Formats: sequence, structure tokens, C-alpha cells
Amino acid sequence: MSYIAPEFYKDLFTCPHCSALSHMGWNAMCVNQAPLIYTSRCTCGEFAFWVPTGEYSTLFSRHQQGKIIYPLMSVAPAAEADMPPDIQVDYEEARQVFNHSPRAAAALLRLCVQKLCHELLGKKGDIHKQIGELVEKGLPSRVLKAFDTIRIFGNESVHPGTVNLNDTPDVALALFSLLNMAVRYCITEEKELEAIRALTPEAKRRDL
Repeated sequence: MSYIAPEFYKDLFTCPHCSALSHMGWNAMCVNQAPLIYTSRCTCGEFAFWVPTGEYSTLFSRHQQGKIIYPLMSVAPAAEADMPPDIQVDYEEARQVFNHSPRAAAALLRLCVQKLCHELLGKKGDIHKQIGELVEKGLPSRVLKAFDTIRIFGNESVHPGTVNLNDTPDVALALFSLLNMAVRYCITEEKELEAIRALTPEAKRRDL
């Protein structure tokens, strides 16, 4: 599975180097009139390299499809700012491999859930039991669903079952958003709540 980039052969898109919305110039490297590699050049001067993946009728067909091979890009969302650093490492690796293997990305995201459970409970353990412990501690059903969905698909990626995530990359892509949602609820919102609570008179606070 290769991610088909919607930016392919567009005159205007966000540069993967400078992150600016820029006009692009295109060229092709061909053998016997068949394009092997395309290059796009941003106004910042940097190049991106692309390979065609679909049918073409002319040398520069506007209807042709292609994927970027340099620089390495990911369509998966960036990690939440409050995601613990050791989990961010695995999350970023999942982002980088997603374009090439959604199955591998899902397996890494399952590991992220396991580490997040460790972080929240302050101890290591079996992911099934730890999710159960978090439920007993008041984990909302929506976060439980997020954890369990990532766990299931991540496990299916290691032991292929009825779902092939390489054939359904949109499902794997959604798992990134689910993990970010869990981090927002379990870490970010808790930090914000504690920061606001710290403004109240300490003598009047209830022990919770």
C-alpha cells in the first residue's frame, strides 16, 4: 500500500520543507517517454521527488496519481503536546511508517496505549487488566472505547484477522486521532483542571 498524495502535480500546495503554501514548478525524468520520477520545486528552492502510481496519457497528465518519496512525509496527525516523551517516540515512528504500512503503525499505536496505561497507573502490567483498572478508577466510556479500539486493531496487525489495515488505511489513520483524544482527556485536561484548582484557597479545598 502506498499513500496517494493529493498534492501530486498541483501548482500550489504546502511545501514539505518550509511548510509554506507555495507555487511549485514541476519536471520529469523519463525513459522512452515514460516518466520514472517527477520533481517539484518550491519557491524556497527545495525539491521533492515523486513517483507515478497511475495511468498516464501524456507526459504531464493532470489526472495521473503519484506518491512522494522525498522528503519523508506523514499524513497522520502530530502528537499532542502533553503526550509523554517515551510515548511520543513510538507515536512518531508510527507516523513515519504509516504511509508504507498502516499495519505496522497500528501495532506501534497499541504499544503507545500500553505505555499510556503504565503512565496513568504508575506501574506496568497486562494491557487488558490495566484498561480494566482505569475503568474502575473512573475512565469515561469514550476513552475506554478509544483505548480498546487501538488495542484491537493493533493486535490484529500483529496477528492478521478479518481486517487488513493495508487495504483500509483510513481506519489506521483514525487510530492516531483516538490516541490523541485519550491523551487530551487523561493528561491535558487534568493538568488544566489542576492549574485552575491551584488558584482556589488551599484551606477551602476538599481532599479528592
